[in-house]
Amino acid sequence: MKEQIWKYIAELNIPGFFITADIMREGQQFPLGMDAFIRDKRALIGQGITARKFTFQEGEWRIHLTFFPTDRVVDERYALKNKMIKRRK
Repeated sequence: MKEQIWKYIAELNIPGFFITADIMREGQQFPLGMDAFIRDKRALIGQGITARKFTFQEGEWRIHLTFFPTDRVVDERYALKNKMIKRRK
């Protein structure tokens, strides 16, 4: 079911954003309210809200969604970073 959720989110038409989904708790039935939830949060972002992480809950489902803009560098607080450790010989 997780793959269906990720595919569903990837195929949503949300211009200007790439959305990641971290499934924290999985349910038995597909969550029907996710589309409306995502579109509502996109509208809030368009109105100026600065949050980019949201938690969708429906039934047993709990999914953390992060909206990444596609037209600029990702904000430092949401960036995925690689860390290197330098070893001395």
